[in-house]
Amino acid sequence: MRISHNKGYNQVANDEDNDLGHAEDNDSTNLITAGTDNETIFNNELDNANAEDDLNFSDDDELPQEPPSYDIEATADGDFTTTPATMEQMEVEDPLFSDNEHNDGTNTGLTPLTNKIGSFLDRVNDCVVDPVRTKIIDPLAQFSGLLSEKLDFYLNKIGNPLILRRFFYIILMSVIAWIIMSSGFLPNKRAAHSKGLFADYDILVDYARKSFDLSKLEKDLEYISSMPHMSGTKGDSAVRHYLEESFNNNGLKIVKELEYRVYATYPGNSSLSIITSKNRIDIPLTEDNFNPMAMNGTIANMDIIYGYKGREQDLQKLQEANLLHDDFVLLLQYDSTQSEQILLAQKYKARAVIFMTPKLEGDDGNAVQVKSVCIPQIVPGDPLTPGWFGNTIEPITPKESKGLPQIPSIPLSYNQGKKLLKLLSQDGVKFEGSDEFSSKRNDIKIDLKVDNAVREFHTVTDIIGKIEGREQTDKAIIIAATRSSVYNGARYPSFGSAVLLSLLQLFQEMKFKYDWKPLRNIYFISYGGSEFNYAGATELIEERLSMLKDEVYTLVDVSELGIWDGDRTINVESHPILHKFFETNENKMGFDINVEHVHHYGDWLPFLANGIPVSIFSSQKIKDKEFPIDTKYDTFDKVADFLKGTDNGVLATDLLIYLFRMSLELVDTPLLPFHIDDYISILDQNFRDLDVKTGNKLNFNSITKGLLLWKRIGMEWSNWRKAWEQLVLDHEEGIEPSLISVHRWTWNKKLSNIGRRQCIASGLPGRPFYKNVLFSPPMWSKGDIGPDSWLFPGIRDAINENNWEAAQNQLDDVGKIIEYSATVFIEETNDVGF
Repeated sequence: MRISHNKGYNQVANDEDNDLGHAEDNDSTNLITAGTDNETIFNNELDNANAEDDLNFSDDDELPQEPPSYDIEATADGDFTTTPATMEQMEVEDPLFSDNEHNDGTNTGLTPLTNKIGSFLDRVNDCVVDPVRTKIIDPLAQFSGLLSEKLDFYLNKIGNPLILRRFFYIILMSVIAWIIMSSGFLPNKRAAHSKGLFADYDILVDYARKSFDLSKLEKDLEYISSMPHMSGTKGDSAVRHYLEESFNNNGLKIVKELEYRVYATYPGNSSLSIITSKNRIDIPLTEDNFNPMAMNGTIANMDIIYGYKGREQDLQKLQEANLLHDDFVLLLQYDSTQSEQILLAQKYKARAVIFMTPKLEGDDGNAVQVKSVCIPQIVPGDPLTPGWFGNTIEPITPKESKGLPQIPSIPLSYNQGKKLLKLLSQDGVKFEGSDEFSSKRNDIKIDLKVDNAVREFHTVTDIIGKIEGREQTDKAIIIAATRSSVYNGARYPSFGSAVLLSLLQLFQEMKFKYDWKPLRNIYFISYGGSEFNYAGATELIEERLSMLKDEVYTLVDVSELGIWDGDRTINVESHPILHKFFETNENKMGFDINVEHVHHYGDWLPFLANGIPVSIFSSQKIKDKEFPIDTKYDTFDKVADFLKGTDNGVLATDLLIYLFRMSLELVDTPLLPFHIDDYISILDQNFRDLDVKTGNKLNFNSITKGLLLWKRIGMEWSNWRKAWEQLVLDHEEGIEPSLISVHRWTWNKKLSNIGRRQCIASGLPGRPFYKNVLFSPPMWSKGDIGPDSWLFPGIRDAINENNWEAAQNQLDDVGKIIEYSATVFIEETNDVGF
């Protein structure tokens, strides 16, 4: 029997064409009409009722042994029978498919399609579902049940398993909630500083400006400059502990003191007497008359010659005047580099040097500038262990050391020096730029005794703190400042130490406020031993050279900054690969940024010598060490009023925020802000200038191939950088795909290796400590102390000696290292040693 959804009633046909009992679809058979048919249907219904009465209401008292049949079928005569009939499957026709059947009952093919689908599902069930259920799901369920029973068994030994399970569930949910909330993706207060996966610097800098505490800067400066703190003294110990405590109070998890034993000298008993034809004049000396690292010695009854600034041209004039024969002592005014003055004095056979402090603005003439006379252009650091750490090799003697002067020296105040000059005759050589004469031989004589306290193995200390990064934790920057000073050093170096503490505090403020972490590590370092040939920084490099070269991709030094003259100019001496970063940065806070190559000495020297890019922030007067720097008059009371002034307060705030912004971008920019194209352009231009300067005497063909390789690398880097910024920052709003992250990390690693790859293991000729053949101090400045004077030092040294063959060899070595570094950059995928 079929139930149809067609309109009207379906009537079972009894003709031969419909022997399967298909319902007729034609409307004429489905219509109910008046007459005989109606009566037949009515009578059939009555008959059915009677048949039902006969089946269910029998008068027989015994129950039938078989149940009655309820299937009633009509015969061809119209009679009804109750013979058993087979059950027909009832089908429900969907009108959507009615069009697929023809009037003759044939099917268009949907049933085979259904069968195929059913067969496919059966196969999937047999081949996939059942095996997975029997081989994986059921065993896992059994294992889970067994594990649950075992867990309940052991938990039952502790307490109620139900309660303990709930306890563990609470812990698990808490951990999951913490992970989600700490991820930074939820729209909460801590995530408000970010754009996707990266920090929004404008928000961080704005908060830094609001949270910067000028009074804290003043308090730090006041304490640090409250006492002399020469390395290895009690004053240095007090200042060191103050800085270390500040590091800890700011929440740094890693704070260390690194101690090194180095050669050191301290003020002792020195004397100076002038012997004229008439009498003997003693010049009273104090502890102020002291040059750190000066050689001890005694000079008796020796001629003194005035040599102005002791430059090569000055001493050459004296020699031409036949004034530099036999034994003599040179009286010199301080020049920019005392080490070169000492070397030149030794070259021209002087027996001692007396330095004269020039007349300084604001000085009454009694100030003595105390300057170190070590010789860092040969080797910085401990002069008894030159180029190696500690006692790994037997130390040499002071007489053998090339990092120490081999003649005694002592400084005088302007008034003391003037007294000596007045006793000299107005004879001999008159120098350009000076009103004084050199005097002549046998004019006056002096007795000099330099007897400093010498400690061949004395302790100097570096303080190191670390903020750990969250992404590339194998890369880092260093923010550093010089700490030690013979005197109080309010302007220098104490202000730099106070700036270092303020920067540290600002970075930690970001962490506490926004749960921020830099992408890479930050080290904060306070150097000791700066007056001892930069011993603290150099020994750190020698001890941890491999680690530092692998991890540190730039050093930022803030020692020489100041606000004391109201000048809004900041000098930035930096590796050329960072020039464009500082020059084009829009966030200058109203400062005039002057970007140059590194060309003066400081604690950054050992990093530069080993190929680590450095950036030195300085104010011109601090850099030039103008009065009262390096004198006992550089005290806090002389600068306290500057900090209280509104304009200077704003200047100090702007300075700190600018430094914070630059440091933040260096350590937290997803892509290292290294500009290869600009770097190669600078090198190319300097090689051209050198070619012109030397009169085309050198062959620069060895340079060309390497520069061309680097230009190609620069183009690829610029293109990749633009594509990354467009994809991640513009299109994905700071959400970076993991595959792109891997490529970015690889680029950063390769960029961070550029400086170290351009080093030669053997170093410069005669100066193996300086492995950076592109950017290092020359042996002799020859009066050239400009921004380009530290470029290609090996070539410049050879040219200064008029050795053109050696100059060509050095140029070829530079060309090879440039080509080699480019080739390694193209091939490398991770860190390797040079």
